[in-house]
Amino acid sequence: MAVILCGCLGSSSSSTAPTLAFAYVVGQGDNGIRGFSEKTTGELQPLPIFSFATSPRPVSIALHPSKNFLYVPNLTSNTVAGFNIDHVAGVLTPVGTAVPPTPACTAPAVCSNPVSAAVSSSGQFLFLLNQGASPSVPSSISVFSIDTARGLLTPVAGSPFSFASLTAPNPQFIVASPTAGFVYVSDGASGTISIFSVGASGTLTEIAPALSIGAGATVAGIAIDSKGQFLYATDSANNKVASFSIAAGGGLTPVAGSPFAAGTKPVAVALDSNAAFLYVANQGSNNVSAFKISGGALTEISGSPYAVVTSGTVGTPQPIFLTVDVSNTFLYVANLGTSSISAFGIKAADGTLGLLTLSPFQQAIQPLWITTTQ
Repeated sequence: MAVILCGCLGSSSSSTAPTLAFAYVVGQGDNGIRGFSEKTTGELQPLPIFSFATSPRPVSIALHPSKNFLYVPNLTSNTVAGFNIDHVAGVLTPVGTAVPPTPACTAPAVCSNPVSAAVSSSGQFLFLLNQGASPSVPSSISVFSIDTARGLLTPVAGSPFSFASLTAPNPQFIVASPTAGFVYVSDGASGTISIFSVGASGTLTEIAPALSIGAGATVAGIAIDSKGQFLYATDSANNKVASFSIAAGGGLTPVAGSPFAAGTKPVAVALDSNAAFLYVANQGSNNVSAFKISGGALTEISGSPYAVVTSGTVGTPQPIFLTVDVSNTFLYVANLGTSSISAFGIKAADGTLGLLTLSPFQQAIQPLWITTTQ
């Protein structure tokens, strides 16, 4: 199998394999979303219309549960842009007029630097994590109601919401339970996870106190399994992955044996849709750790960790994000340091990975986030 990626608008590929899904990528060096058709071989072909403009500077992507919309936080413009997804051609078009994109809040003095977004399980609300800029502009969460027919965003009353647990610098990720009304934030260097319940109108209430995942921890990437039963968090300072069971009330309880050893500086985590396997991007050791999941506990898969590049590749990849595609067949890894994307085939029987031929593939941007959808 081979994957061919190109960062050039209008490039072509020889593959005639059927299209499996669409992939969208954002990264440093381009104020746009790059679109690909994902072939059944794992190949990503640039779409005929390859780049979709958004406001500076796109840093992540949140996909609506309906798969009809995606939302992109724009760091330097303090906005979030919404797009309709054409499921036939993969083309993105702005929701509404979307000129300019929706502000994160009414004024930069209130909130700034949106870095991550999540959509509620009902599809009714979008949560935007604002990293903040200074003690006078602290971290916060903006909440918008979503017009589920058109994808338009409207701030809910009280947005943005500020909380004591978000006063620590540089919160990293926000995720929403796929099955219940809870939102979780990785708090970075404070070593904690903040937990919030979502009210009927979209208002947030903190489930106090924020949960520490261990002494000296730095919580980076977090993810919840598709059944809403377990939350996984990377501890980049201690080279671990913490696993928690999620209670009916949204609280977290460490799984027996947690935390589990990963590679050096783990920064992102991804699961397959069956909640059978978990993969971790290790930015410091330039590889991916692979685990089998049983009751939330992790057992490292034979052959793990897997290098994101072949020996002799020039440069330090620094994998920063990864995602399992919609078919659970391929794993894509964003390499910040070498402006490339690594692609692995996933063996369904045991979760082992195989680097696809010609991977990794150079990009014209430093990729930060990859999302696939049908």
